[in-house]
Amino acid sequence: MKAIKALRTLITIRRKFLGDSPITKVAKIDGRYYYEYNTPGWPSQAYDDYHLAELNRIMPFQDKPFAFKNVIMAVTKKCAMRCEHCFEWDALNGKEKLTVDNLQNMVRQFQEQGVAQLQFSGGEPMLRMPALLSVLKSAKPITDFWVLTSGHLFTLENAQALKEAGLTGVTISLDHIHPPLHNQFRGFGEAYAWVEKAAENAASVGLVVAVSLCATRAFVTEENLMAYAHLATRLGAAFIQVLEPRAVGHYTGQEVGLAPHQRKMLEDFYTNLNYNPAYHHLPMVVYYDLQRRRAGCAAAADRHVYVDTDGQIQACPFCQKTIGHIQAENFQSSLASLRLSGCPVAPIQ
Repeated sequence: MKAIKALRTLITIRRKFLGDSPITKVAKIDGRYYYEYNTPGWPSQAYDDYHLAELNRIMPFQDKPFAFKNVIMAVTKKCAMRCEHCFEWDALNGKEKLTVDNLQNMVRQFQEQGVAQLQFSGGEPMLRMPALLSVLKSAKPITDFWVLTSGHLFTLENAQALKEAGLTGVTISLDHIHPPLHNQFRGFGEAYAWVEKAAENAASVGLVVAVSLCATRAFVTEENLMAYAHLATRLGAAFIQVLEPRAVGHYTGQEVGLAPHQRKMLEDFYTNLNYNPAYHHLPMVVYYDLQRRRAGCAAAADRHVYVDTDGQIQACPFCQKTIGHIQAENFQSSLASLRLSGCPVAPIQ
């Protein structure tokens, strides 16, 4: 009876936010199936645990700790680039504070809490390749692990080593369809070449490939978005992550928000690529700001949380609100406090 009631509730919630659009796409990579960027692949323990935790929210049936859908951990301050939108700009290339032991303990603590997907960010996480391997090898195989990278140092050798250590996928930043403009955005002349090579290397060893777009005012047109989708397909990407620019980090104090008609373009892009059969051949799209406008923010330790390069727990990479250190004894109460206070910024209208 609980199962039937939970399914009915899920159907009602889904229709409220997505209408009657059915799931029409799934990506099969290395023997596992993926239907959403932040959802673990099936079959796996991570997939089972995640869906049980989500059902438990709707119809409690088990006494388990609060489970996260996604955690982003910034593992280094180092980076070779000077990206236009960098949210860790003030910390970039400062002195490292997190040791390998710190990183291993952070992963262990989040796995004890229950985390479906954990993404390693930075800076450029590939600059700490030995640390990444140590952390992956020491972690339990109950979480999908991803690396968020510019493509720098994502060589075939490194891709293979990470895959063997337990990495699931790689998200590569790709911010324009034209190489010179991507390089300009990233502040580095070889940035686009790194993207292409990283995607090729990741796909060749069986990693899930996603590309991440900072959708700026200058970029968002229907023509650019469709060209981006076709480029992502050629690169072997299963997913496109769309991020609206925010006035934080290197963008602090700037008017970077999108116009209403551009948000509508992104919403149509999301809907078409995910649910319209005519776009079945193109990657799936995740668009957080649309989800936030429809369903409320899922960050602030509700389903997502961010740990910065100092080990401080933040609401998310773009809405930072420090509430404590992940190494502190009371970090669980800090997470609970963050969940109660919610997102530190007003919802986008």
